[in-house]
Amino acid sequence: MSGAPGGLLIGSGVQGGQVQAPWQESLVVAVAIAALVALSVLIGLWLRRHHRRSRPVTDQWQALAVMGELCPHGWQAQITLYGWGAPVPADAPPSRVPLVELEWKQFDAQSAGVVVARRVWAPTVGEALQMMVEDRRTDLTLEQIEQAAADGGEELRWTD
Repeated sequence: MSGAPGGLLIGSGVQGGQVQAPWQESLVVAVAIAALVALSVLIGLWLRRHHRRSRPVTDQWQALAVMGELCPHGWQAQITLYGWGAPVPADAPPSRVPLVELEWKQFDAQSAGVVVARRVWAPTVGEALQMMVEDRRTDLTLEQIEQAAADGGEELRWTD
């Protein structure tokens, strides 16, 4: 059983029989595998770049900057910290740790009135700030979807 060096061995269904594939077929298979690997890497890089999560807000200064961009006509937030055993509002989620309540509002440009008013609950101030930013980003995405639907379903532009 001699064949071209580097040929791919193909096992047959017959006992003990093996046939060596020609080197051209081996080359085609190797090139196809390399192309699929390269394509997989490119797709992975594209997905990572286009579906990258926004960086989390870690302190009040980042929250101030990000919310300033997301709410160009103004916003306001109020944080309430509840200590152990403190009475919390009836709509507060059950928790084994003291809660942080963050109420935030977004203002309108023309009337300076409140457009959005929300309340989030979290175990820490940092998590509450992050939830506020995520709420606003979700609102912005929904606004873009509504605008695209109103414009006749044109292509959406995702921003982070």
